[in-house]
Amino acid sequence: MNQVMVAVEGISDEGAVRSILREFNLTVHLTLGRNGKAALLSKISAYNDSAKYMPWFVLVDLDSPDTCIVEKLRQWMPNPSEYMLFRVAVSELEAWLLADREAIAQFLGVSVDRVPRNPDSLKDPKQEIINLARRSRRREIREGLVPRQGSGVAIGPTYASDIRNFGESMWRPKVAAEESPSLSRCLRRVEELANKLYKNTDALKDHLRET
Repeated sequence: MNQVMVAVEGISDEGAVRSILREFNLTVHLTLGRNGKAALLSKISAYNDSAKYMPWFVLVDLDSPDTCIVEKLRQWMPNPSEYMLFRVAVSELEAWLLADREAIAQFLGVSVDRVPRNPDSLKDPKQEIINLARRSRRREIREGLVPRQGSGVAIGPTYASDIRNFGESMWRPKVAAEESPSLSRCLRRVEELANKLYKNTDALKDHLRET
């Protein structure tokens, strides 16, 4: 059993989640959510009930590095089921993406020296990516990720899909974890879940051989 149910705040998060799971030979069975944090959290009890029987990976943003992550974990997921992996990105998933400085610099078409270190401490990692995109040598990045003046929106027209694709195809979770403590903790928890799943699979195989 290597397939995992996933719930995320938005489509831009999907690629990175796939890359994280892939590091431990896990794959996505189905992705739910994609309608923001409030909608995701409103269904968290149902997801947790399902996680009594099948593996789940639910990811939300902390939104502020000054918020206590332990308190939020207790508030949002006080009693996780056996197969529930509930993680919080500090302060947004974009901070984890920025932590792979070489990959994000290549993707955005900027010098790696412009990519900040210690991304977990950033107040607004998404805005940091947009600001870097403004300096991009690539027109498609500037026009896709940066919101058009007067549009009234916070991100460019292809931001979500471009970030999703970067997270899945270019971003390296284990490299990024060296710059992001919150991502490093997440990878440890995913590894624990993978070990549990493969152990249970081996136990099932042994049982079938004995019967």
